[in-house]
Amino acid sequence: MDSKKVFSYCILFGFCNIMFGQAIWKNPIQKEGRLGSPLVETSPFVFNEKLYLLENNQRFWDLPRARPGDYFHDDEVRIRDIALDKIISVPLKNHGFGTVLTWNDRVYVFAGNFGKGKPWRQITEISMTSSKDLKKWTKPQIVLKASGKEFFFNTAVCRGKDKFILLYETNDARWNPFTFRYMESTDLKNWEPMPGALYGTDKYVGGPALYFNGGWYYTLYLESIEKGYETRITRSKDLVHWEDSPENRPFVTFDPNHNNIPLIDPTIRESNASDVELCYYDGKTILYFTGSDQTTAGDLQWATYKGTPEQLLEYFFILDNEK
Repeated sequence: MDSKKVFSYCILFGFCNIMFGQAIWKNPIQKEGRLGSPLVETSPFVFNEKLYLLENNQRFWDLPRARPGDYFHDDEVRIRDIALDKIISVPLKNHGFGTVLTWNDRVYVFAGNFGKGKPWRQITEISMTSSKDLKKWTKPQIVLKASGKEFFFNTAVCRGKDKFILLYETNDARWNPFTFRYMESTDLKNWEPMPGALYGTDKYVGGPALYFNGGWYYTLYLESIEKGYETRITRSKDLVHWEDSPENRPFVTFDPNHNNIPLIDPTIRESNASDVELCYYDGKTILYFTGSDQTTAGDLQWATYKGTPEQLLEYFFILDNEK
């Protein structure tokens, strides 16, 4: 990208101050507030011009003295109408790590199936269901089964250049726990691994989101740092070769001065900013993410960006491209 284009971006967004011929980078995401909720994995999405939130609710959060993993067969993936602040449907029960994709006037939900008679989070199958009205959902079908002794954790799905891409976290012993693997499909039902399509084999990653904009696949991921965990961003043209944003540009980070977090000791301070997902609605990008301390539960928050997702995702790489 030439210097004139970089300068135009700086003027357009108002996030760069030009001093002595150098641009000073500033995170453009505006945190809007905390929602007092323990939810962790959530996905905002737009359908029929309305804003919704897919939520992964763990049943133990609702019960006094319950512990992580208790009653997990009652966990559910549900849809909230944000304007009404009301749950309008529950596409999947006995599932977790759900994510959502809108495509051709339908909403698709993918999630890990807990199955029967297995320990908590030993997930070996991913289910898919879909709806054209968010009320009636198709019978869930298994669209992906684990290979070998691996288990599935978080998932993400997007429409790519000419096919669909599914990301999942794996505990495959060949790589670090929670390494991201990428699969491809033309019909959202039959998925094939992409040779060499991995991210996080050499470091801790987690809490992914996946987007395709402007010819790039962007992956949001959790980075372990000295004082906690923050969300970072990387991108790729082929899902094999990756370009990380500069280390001093976290996508979203935590507030170490904040405490009084849902369901944990009120003296514990925030040390996490994870599970960021976003969508475009009413002229701006809407983001949801969770805080807390990576134990027990989350601390659901939301944020905004005055622009499109493509502009936001690209912004984290603009000054690198100037060099």
